[in-house]
Amino acid sequence: MADDDTDEGADSPTDAGYYQAEADASERIPAPAPKQTWLWVVLSRWMLRLEGWLRSHGGRGLRIGLRVFWGAVAIVGVALLFGPVINPPLTLDDITQSASTVTDRWIARNFAADYQITRNAQGELVAHVTENISATFPDGTDESGIQRVLATEYQSHALNPSNVHATLDGTAVEVGVARRADQETLTIEGPGQLQGDHQFVLQYDLENLAYSTTDTATGQATELLRWDVFGPSWPQGFAGLDVKVTIAKELDDRLIRQPRGNLAWTLLSAGQWLSPEPSTAGSTDVTYHFSNDQNIPPHAQAAFSMSFEPGTFSMPAPTPLYFVQVWGPLAPLIFLALTLLLALAARAVAWSDARGRPWFVAQSDPPKDITARMAAQIIQSSAALELADALASAQGVKAKATKHDRLIAAARVAERTGRIGDRPRALRKYLTAPERGGQLTAGLRRIPRGFVRDLFIAAPIALTFVQWGLVRQLSYQTTLAVVWWPVAFVLVSSVIALIVLVIALTARPLTRRGALVKQYLLGIGVYADRTKLLDRDVTSDRVLPYAVLLAPPREAGEKTATLIENELGDPTATKGWRTGDFLTGPRLIIRALAVLVVASAIGAAAALPYPFPRSPDYLSYSGDIPGTLDTSVSAMDAVATLSRSADQHAHLDVTEKLTVAFSDEGSQVPQFSQEWPSVLNGQSLGMTVTSVTLDGAAIPFATEQRSGANGGRDDGAGTLLMHTMLRTVTTGSHAVQISYSLQSAAVAAQATAGEPGTQAGQVVDRVRWAALLDGWESDQQWGDHPVPSPMRVSFRLSDELAALATDAGWISLDTTPENYQDWTDSVLPFGALADESDAGQTTESSTSADCSQTHVLDLKSDANDSLPFDVTADDLGAGAVFPAGTFAGPSESTMRLVQVESALPIVAVLALAALGLGLGVVGIVLGAARRRRAFAAGPVRDAVWWLAPASALAATILFVWATSDMPADDLTFIPLALGSVAALLASAAGLILTRRSRAVKSRRPRKSTPDVAD
Repeated sequence: MADDDTDEGADSPTDAGYYQAEADASERIPAPAPKQTWLWVVLSRWMLRLEGWLRSHGGRGLRIGLRVFWGAVAIVGVALLFGPVINPPLTLDDITQSASTVTDRWIARNFAADYQITRNAQGELVAHVTENISATFPDGTDESGIQRVLATEYQSHALNPSNVHATLDGTAVEVGVARRADQETLTIEGPGQLQGDHQFVLQYDLENLAYSTTDTATGQATELLRWDVFGPSWPQGFAGLDVKVTIAKELDDRLIRQPRGNLAWTLLSAGQWLSPEPSTAGSTDVTYHFSNDQNIPPHAQAAFSMSFEPGTFSMPAPTPLYFVQVWGPLAPLIFLALTLLLALAARAVAWSDARGRPWFVAQSDPPKDITARMAAQIIQSSAALELADALASAQGVKAKATKHDRLIAAARVAERTGRIGDRPRALRKYLTAPERGGQLTAGLRRIPRGFVRDLFIAAPIALTFVQWGLVRQLSYQTTLAVVWWPVAFVLVSSVIALIVLVIALTARPLTRRGALVKQYLLGIGVYADRTKLLDRDVTSDRVLPYAVLLAPPREAGEKTATLIENELGDPTATKGWRTGDFLTGPRLIIRALAVLVVASAIGAAAALPYPFPRSPDYLSYSGDIPGTLDTSVSAMDAVATLSRSADQHAHLDVTEKLTVAFSDEGSQVPQFSQEWPSVLNGQSLGMTVTSVTLDGAAIPFATEQRSGANGGRDDGAGTLLMHTMLRTVTTGSHAVQISYSLQSAAVAAQATAGEPGTQAGQVVDRVRWAALLDGWESDQQWGDHPVPSPMRVSFRLSDELAALATDAGWISLDTTPENYQDWTDSVLPFGALADESDAGQTTESSTSADCSQTHVLDLKSDANDSLPFDVTADDLGAGAVFPAGTFAGPSESTMRLVQVESALPIVAVLALAALGLGLGVVGIVLGAARRRRAFAAGPVRDAVWWLAPASALAATILFVWATSDMPADDLTFIPLALGSVAALLASAAGLILTRRSRAVKSRRPRKSTPDVAD
């Protein structure tokens, strides 16, 4: 990977001879070669050999050819990214439009498939398949047979189609086979063109149709045989379907539930749980059967599914094609990762600086033809470049006055050298200095051109396009495995590609001559250290500009400033050292704060709860839990008992008795789910489900805590979800009983206006039990019409607690405010329902016995199928308010924290908008008045240029996030929107009015004021 240009000049008499410092052994300073890790050494040697081999086997032509190759790869990536989708899935339009051409080829008058499922000697599943296809060829068609497409890869298994035989109208015919990567097309043809009805019989064997998976009903491992009898492609319509699946009795005993048959076309589907066919005496097989006698358009799916116990079949290892399909898209990332290792190795070894001599000596003279600015580039000293240049400039004049002025300028440079605020400006000047490129023309550094460098430049660009193109293409395909790579891996590969590009494009190692110069400069550093050059009161030493490059920048600056002050006898020589582009502490803080404000706004939008309540989205009502879609409740009787435990916590025991109808129309095992609040005001209620029974027998169930930072209701956060995990298919109506308890049912809350015995805002202990969450009456699980009957809710509490309660009743809302967003939680006092005009047939009763009170609400719809608004406006249940301290457990601090978290986004939007608006107005006023502070680089201008736009942007980010689900009539939107818009406009106007082109030119700056640069 050597440079294309030779480095012969490094050994010329004028250069190498000059730097050939002779010295006694005692004066020599060792310059050992840098030690590299064995990995970098090995990889670098491999690359050097590869570079040498490529150069020996091809010159410019090979190099151009490789570039063309990577260009072609990039073009492929661009085509994948922006071109058409390869093998796109059929759309609904494709399927429906194919019905118009169904008679162009042939129609399956009847399709009968017979599957014999067995196990071979290795325990693997083998399916012997016989298909009887009654095909009709309409007049005018030019067809001599039919085609069947079989899958050869399924769920990572090779299906290995074998023993393929076929007959046409009872006569054996040859079967043509065309193989693809994951499909096999079988062609059955007659002797000529076919017309009318013909009978095709196709026989073949498939292996390993079952695969290991997780049962959606129980969450446990299972071996699933789910197979579409039509295969990957079935572009024909058909008028009749008959599917039989026969398994041995020993396999039938390992079924965990009934098999299911299903027929689907586009969005329409129908299925049934299959029962075994009557068997003949002595038969050891069990047959399941489903059929259809209706006309079905092309591209239909007919599938059967069987779930077996784990270990029923021996599972083969995944096929190579599966690994290619799943992990193949990672190949670009793997190649890029390897390329990164090679690039790092090249930078450390093959592209490292050339070796000088094994030793160097102290030098007291400046290097020949190497300026201080060039020396700064050679030894990569960005912070002290300006100081070295200023000292060299001062030494380059003889006029006393000029020399004095330049020493003053050098003293000011020295005062800021190495400071944090000077680093950005110093780095910018270092990177833009003409000497940076001049090193190449002077032969001090080289560009390591070659085949490998071309690879490091071309491969990252091309493979990044390919990676993004693959993401786009695979987004249209079925996911083969849960591999989180489309976003994370592609971003990682893009970052790696960028790093490799930077390494390849910025590699500028020192040549032999450059290495000798660097050693000479190091010798000056030794001389300066030995002679305490920076501590002497002299600036005329010609090696001083080079010496400051080799000392720590801040130390060099401080010593040089002292040296100049002592030489001039002027302790104020460094006065006015700050330039306009020097970042003082306040300016650094302002800029850092601007970045932090925007980053914090983005983080807050991702982490904090929404400040406005969103529409409840309870999972138990969504139907997303497998098996709950076709389950309905016809009756419920829920009883809750409130007591005070020995540790003074509010303890609530609940028993729900329900009549649940399980339908057999769904494709999943019927299940039942319930969801209750488990967190209020950020405080856990300590909810646990103790038992679930079906017809008196315990059944398995699972619970899931759906918690959120809001501690409340948004998106189901703060709820406990329970769902059954029935293994076998249960149909019809059954008695379900659920028992659960709340170990700490009371939470700290603020009393609302109008609550008896309290003042608005007063902290109280609130008990709120919701038997059903808001929206239950319109959920299909609970039956929209009619309402379950009976629908009874009972709330019991001791006389002692009843006497302590300042308010108790059925959960309701205070609808006094005109804006429904301002409605607050309240209760309808026990016994008050009879006074409500919309009570209808709903009744309530209260009884007292055994030192306790029982309140019963019996919900019934009226003649208009309506329920009383007061008790169904929110959750269905009961609540009570007690003085603070009645129970142990309520946490006022947690409640306050939740309130602060909810209000924080609104406060943040207003505060940031106010900050952006205020700073923007300051910029507008100062800019319009042509005040110098508005144009001079400093904290004021930085506040206008940096902090004002950042605050406005952060306010806008939080505003968009916070109001994304805000109710349309919420008046809070107006001040938030006005504040954000005003901040954006004011910050933009301030930025425009304080730009440098508007600076006042009529006023001359003071002599001590340096030119403003930014």
